[in-house]
Amino acid sequence: MQERENQFWYRFVEKQLKYRYWILGIMTILTLVFAANVFFKLKVVTNFFDLYPPKHQYIQLYKEFRKMFGSANVLTIILERTDGKEIYHPDTLEKLDTLTRGILETSGVNPLQVASAVHPKVKQVVTGSAGIGIFPLTHPSAGYPKTEEEAQAFRKRVYSNAGVRGFYIALDDKSAVVYAGLWEEGLDFAYLFKAINELTAKVEDGKHVCYVSGYPMLYAWMDYYKTQLLIVLLITITAIVITLAFYFRSVRGVLIPLVSGVVSAIWGLGFAGMAGFNIDPLLLVVPILLSARALSHSCQCMDRYHQEFAVLLDKRKAIIVAYSEVFAPCMAGAITDGLGCLTIAFASIPLMQKLAFISSFWVISILVAVTLLNPIIIYFLPTPNIQDKVKVRSWLGKRKVSTWSLAYQKTMEFLVKLSGPRMKWGVLTIVLLLALPGAYTATHLKIGDSSAGGAILYADHPYNVAAAKINEKFVGGSRLVVVVKGKEKGAIKDAHTLQVMDQLGNYMKNNIPNVGGTMSLTDLVRGIYRLFHDGSPKWEIVPTNKQHLGGIYFMLASNMAPGEMDQFVSLPDYTHSNVTAFFRNYNASTIKSAIAETKEFAERVNSDPDSKVEIKLAGGILGILAAVNEEVEWSYWAIFIIIFSTVFVICLITYRSIKAALILIIPVFVAQVLCDLFMMLNHIDLNIDSLPVASVGVGVGIDYGIYLMSRLREECGKTNDFEKAKLIALTTTGKTIMFTALTIAVALIPWLFSSLKFQAEMGILILFLMIFNMIGALVFVPALSAVLKPNFVKNMAIRKSDSKEVAMAGARRRKCHID
Repeated sequence: MQERENQFWYRFVEKQLKYRYWILGIMTILTLVFAANVFFKLKVVTNFFDLYPPKHQYIQLYKEFRKMFGSANVLTIILERTDGKEIYHPDTLEKLDTLTRGILETSGVNPLQVASAVHPKVKQVVTGSAGIGIFPLTHPSAGYPKTEEEAQAFRKRVYSNAGVRGFYIALDDKSAVVYAGLWEEGLDFAYLFKAINELTAKVEDGKHVCYVSGYPMLYAWMDYYKTQLLIVLLITITAIVITLAFYFRSVRGVLIPLVSGVVSAIWGLGFAGMAGFNIDPLLLVVPILLSARALSHSCQCMDRYHQEFAVLLDKRKAIIVAYSEVFAPCMAGAITDGLGCLTIAFASIPLMQKLAFISSFWVISILVAVTLLNPIIIYFLPTPNIQDKVKVRSWLGKRKVSTWSLAYQKTMEFLVKLSGPRMKWGVLTIVLLLALPGAYTATHLKIGDSSAGGAILYADHPYNVAAAKINEKFVGGSRLVVVVKGKEKGAIKDAHTLQVMDQLGNYMKNNIPNVGGTMSLTDLVRGIYRLFHDGSPKWEIVPTNKQHLGGIYFMLASNMAPGEMDQFVSLPDYTHSNVTAFFRNYNASTIKSAIAETKEFAERVNSDPDSKVEIKLAGGILGILAAVNEEVEWSYWAIFIIIFSTVFVICLITYRSIKAALILIIPVFVAQVLCDLFMMLNHIDLNIDSLPVASVGVGVGIDYGIYLMSRLREECGKTNDFEKAKLIALTTTGKTIMFTALTIAVALIPWLFSSLKFQAEMGILILFLMIFNMIGALVFVPALSAVLKPNFVKNMAIRKSDSKEVAMAGARRRKCHID
């Protein structure tokens, strides 16, 4: 069977060389087409809707009500006095007014979601000779307070009206905040970053400083670092070129892998541009993994060509023999990689689906570049110089070796011993012990971001400092919005509905950790009703009398400008409303617990047949993150089950042996367990950015294992001696595996110094995967092959037995003849 396969690939490579000009012409045209799409259509930018799982009930609820209650992506600008004084001075309030007006003029901002203590939207309820009235907090001054007297009067109004301190003015009175909601569509992060920095620069001086946080600013920072990331990519490519030159010491050795990587990259990125997909800046680390595949496949083929040329001394024959031998493992590795990447599409998050399609096409383009293009390029290049360029002689010979060769010799001797008769059982034990933590890591790996910027930026980054400020000085910067959806028009005017909303706000403040405060329509209703009773605190309740409620609603409607009530209730029908909880801090478990607690309250209301409303979860940024976290948790299990099943089936088809498939899959599984453990120990969150990196990384290990397994099977058939076959496989294919893994490891060093914490962590994670997958291929595959004895090892033993019987029969015949 194997011989028939080799004959097929032998004829296939012959045809490639025969029609080399046609193939080269077609690939050139395709590459130019893809390059045009990269240049004209590809965008490296974040699209917020790519981060949301569209079918999740929380996202559907958010989309239904976001135009009614506003966007979940809220930008916050804190203005803080640094001289120890309170903000109630004209110079500070003027700066707060400048920030408020400036953010209103910023493109992409929803003007109805801009609010600050000096914005007319923030109200005070006052009593006078004309009765009770609702006015802007800055009333009666025109605009912000312009004198010290007006500033102190403003201070009194802040203290006498609930819902101002903690929400718009810091609890220590030394800073104030401006909120601005931004729509997801068409948000220009480069413009936003520049506009916000120019705006804050206008108000900052020796006594005032600004802090900016919120998801829009987080992604604006990532866009800002985009150029730096591209520079790091160029440094990475340069490092790969240098290591290729060091290893092969020839133009051919650098050119062939580089062409493979560049062509596959153009095809992959061109496909993204052609399909209208954008590339998220955070996922620029994925090309490193895909480049590792191109480098691995290309170097394996190049090394095999050099080895065959040293024996045949004929370039054409060496190309045909070399590529006919590596075609099958190269195709198996590429198909495994491609399907493995494609499984990421099972997640319903558009960002991950797009990445899945781009990565799988990219991997297939690697197969095309390596197996179709490389042999033709080699054919046109000069013949290798055996003495200088080809290093295929065994290090067991008597020739003088360099320090590098001597180190490699000692390494190979150690690797051979590890899978030898004495140590193979010890290696198997180690494999099993390393696999044991799998059940623990799979159930304890942290799902979701630890904070808005904690998973992406370092703790001392200005963004995280700003996020810490709003959580420390105010009621909290992250919002969970609970929608109160009416079953009929006017449902929110019902006294029972308002009482339910009030109870929900109190329930969330008292039962959910990290909730600094809540905001809803009932805050206004209670404040007005209190003034109906001379400001007595005991009357700060939701009235049950319909006439009282009617009066309050009339007052609200007549004293509010258009759009000012939108954050609280749907107008003019009063059908829907919301309760917003502000969180000082959060993580995945906090969000999950908050959702569970709120659902418990909602079930009681929703099960009441007399209720005129339904409690629906969940909006706000925490509702979106809850949906994303649930999808990531589900996707983690689904993706890895499908990936490992796919890899196992393809290996089974390739080698026609369950044992061979197990030998390949076990080291990859152990690598994944150690990857999860590494993430846990280093507090790396499993989120929509890190999950694809970890998923794509699975294929790297299987590539290494497939190549070593294929060479081991080939040499077992040729030598009929497992130890000798293992030695040849490790000193040829194993050497290339070691080189490609270390090359990527060296190339990842610049990522460790990235300004983005996420990129540095992913660099370390990929580095870890590279090294362990290399160890898995060079140590575990030979050792497990020696223990489990797949079909090619068993067949070798059968051939030995048959040869021995033939020899014994011949000896008996000779003996009879002599007798």
